[in-house]
Amino acid sequence: MKLRIVFVVCMMSGLVACGQGGGEASAPASAASATLASAQAEADATRAARAKAQADGIVAARAFAAAHGSPKVAPSPGAALLGQPDEQGYASLDWSRMVPPEDIKTLENAPPVLHVGNQRMKQVGTLHTVSALDNHKVKLSGYVVPLESDDDGKMIEFFFVPFYGACIHVPPPPPNMLIHVKLAHGIDTPSLYDPLTLKGVLHTEVTQNAMAASAYGMSDASLEAYHDNDADRLRQAFE
Repeated sequence: MKLRIVFVVCMMSGLVACGQGGGEASAPASAASATLASAQAEADATRAARAKAQADGIVAARAFAAAHGSPKVAPSPGAALLGQPDEQGYASLDWSRMVPPEDIKTLENAPPVLHVGNQRMKQVGTLHTVSALDNHKVKLSGYVVPLESDDDGKMIEFFFVPFYGACIHVPPPPPNMLIHVKLAHGIDTPSLYDPLTLKGVLHTEVTQNAMAASAYGMSDASLEAYHDNDADRLRQAFE
C-alpha cells in the first residue's frame, strides 16, 4: 500500500513538471503568433488606405471633368468591328467582318465546291465592302498566294486569303474576303501552307487579274509568323 502511494505521488510530480516545461516552450510560439497577427493587421490597413485613396481619386477626377467639361473622344467608325489594338496600334480583324451583312446570305447559299479536270471553279461573291474599315491599321491571320516576284526572285505582290490553297487548289474566296498586297521590298516566298499574320493599313480598293478579284488592298504591309497566344500560354503553364 505504501509503495502504491509513493508511485502516485511521483506521477503527479512528473505531470506538474511537464506542465511547467510546456509553458516555457509555448511562450516563443505565442510571441510569434502575435507578431504575425500584427503584421497582417498592418498589411490590411495599408491595403484599405490604398483602396480609399484610389476611390477618392476617381471621385475627384469625375468631379473635375464635370466642372470643366472635359472633351469626349468620338470612336472611329470601324472601332466596333475590330479587336483591341496592340502596342503598335494594329487592331485584330476577323475575316467575316469584311463582308457586308447583305452578302452573308449569298455566301451561305454558295454552290458546293466541285473539281472538274483541271478547271477551277469561278469565284463567287461581290465587290461590296465595309467602308468603316477603310484606312484602319489591322492585323489578321491567313495564307499567302504569290502573284509577282522581283528580279531576285523575292515576292513583292500577293493575295492574302483566309484558308490555304485558295485560288490554286480550291476556288478563290469572295472578293470581299481577299486582300491584295504590294510590298515595298521583296521577301522570301513563304509556303502556301504556313499560317501567317498580316499587318498594315486596310483600304477598300478593287484589284482584278486572271486568278481572282479582290475588294480590299493593304499598304505599309508586313508579314509575321502566326502565333496562337492562347496555345502558347497553355504550353508555358506546363513547361
